Amino acid sequence: MKKSAVIPLMALALLVPFGAVMGEEDRPAAVEEAPAGTYVYDNRASGLSMTIPGNRVENEKSGEAVYQAFLPDEGIALSILSRAYGQPYGMEKMKEQEKKAEQFLTESIARSGEKKLSLKKIKTGAGTALFAETTGQGKDGAFSVMRYLFLRQEGTAMISFTMKEGDRKKNDPVVKQLMDTLTFYTPMQKVNVKGTPYTYDIPASMKVDYDPPVAPDHVLVAGNRLLMTGVVALPISENREFSFLPSSLSHLSDGDKENVMAHFKSKLAGESTGRYVENVKFLFGSFHGRDGLRLDFDDQGDHNTSYIFVKDGKYISFDYIYNTKERDYAERVMERSLESISF
Repeated sequence: MKKSAVIPLMALALLVPFGAVMGEEDRPAAVEEAPAGTYVYDNRASGLSMTIPGNRVENEKSGEAVYQAFLPDEGIALSILSRAYGQPYGMEKMKEQEKKAEQFLTESIARSGEKKLSLKKIKTGAGTALFAETTGQGKDGAFSVMRYLFLRQEGTAMISFTMKEGDRKKNDPVVKQLMDTLTFYTPMQKVNVKGTPYTYDIPASMKVDYDPPVAPDHVLVAGNRLLMTGVVALPISENREFSFLPSSLSHLSDGDKENVMAHFKSKLAGESTGRYVENVKFLFGSFHGRDGLRLDFDDQGDHNTSYIFVKDGKYISFDYIYNTKERDYAERVMERSLESISF
């Protein structure tokens, strides 16, 4: 992107709450009200969910990027603006985004005519947010706005609460309760592994290549800016390099495990980048109900994790490769991906 992806979203987020608190006559045209209780707003495109009162009054123009609702019992106008990047940002890019976001938010509040009471970083259950509290004057009197801006590697989100200024203190617990239900997640896509009945979930931002020239032994390769994944599914009888594998990775003796590890170490050492491989680790265990082997190693700044299984005479490996700087993102995604594997 030539321009910061956060700027258009923030501009919209700042415009929506400005002005008076919605009174009875000011409420937007609403869709049919939900029954009493709660409603889970779940935006699967941007990976965001929040539980809000079931008797909310929604703006009929709410869409994927902007969700607006009036909470009548609390007298709060809620605005949720979210956007997923086409590709996740690396950690270095995120540092640039944080500086631009704080500067833009400060300048926009100043232009709005609202009075800034605070602007700071705070920790929430959903992660660190840039929190801005302002007051303003509208046709129905003074109002307060509380904004939580989240910058994530996969997108941005602004959660805004607008209310009458006199309701600010009594609504503090309400806002906290609502924010405690906010969660972010990585939007995923389910992919079929070509030529097999296997499926697994990978980030929706990944492009899938079923004929990968970079890894001809893989039947599937996919990737985004931060993570690559691939699947190997080879008949052991037709591939002598895996003839050392037992018919199953369940209930192996210590000697069997030592034999498997020795062969994998030899295999890694014999490959073209073998002299750069370090920190090789093996873990035999049950991975979400499937007995197998986790193989980890570092290779010139990249980390490789493979979940290896033997089933129906096949060597099956779900592989993940990422730069060590992006470990937090990769491990979070890998956990969800591993849970989804279906043989």
